[in-house]
Amino acid sequence: MSVTMNHTGVVVTDIEKALQFYCEGIGLELRFQVEAGGAELSQLLGYDDVQVKAAFVGGIDGHSVEIIEYLSPKTEVRDASEQHKRNATGAAHISFNVTDMDAIIERLVPMGAVLNNQPVALMDGYRSVYLQDPWGNWIELDEDAVHNEQQFTIHQRTSVNPSPGDVRL
Repeated sequence: MSVTMNHTGVVVTDIEKALQFYCEGIGLELRFQVEAGGAELSQLLGYDDVQVKAAFVGGIDGHSVEIIEYLSPKTEVRDASEQHKRNATGAAHISFNVTDMDAIIERLVPMGAVLNNQPVALMDGYRSVYLQDPWGNWIELDEDAVHNEQQFTIHQRTSVNPSPGDVRL
């Protein structure tokens, strides 16, 4: 059996603001954007007459983040008392390896990022920080000296990302 990662999805209330946050703030690239609905998507998502805006963004490793804004039914904002709980069931996070964590944090905070902590050195050459995007999705930024010495590029070919790719290690 073979399993590979396809994508990670986050729900937001404003896809244009989210694209600015994830692309200009974190440094991901827009792969494509779509507005979709119909019976099949309604069945998949479990809502009648669903309509969404979605954008796929990603980094050099080939993994995509799907940013979703529900148009119908409208995106619901999580209760504020539950918004910041890291230990709550369903409190998933996305982790990114970055090369200049401090510069990224400086860009993200004015865009609405909420820092959980200041960057912390977990071991020699490895720093981490937890933050939330403006919609409450948890993000971990990792600055890893070993990874930064030899980064890699992998492009995964899928039905929603069909262009041929390469692997450079």
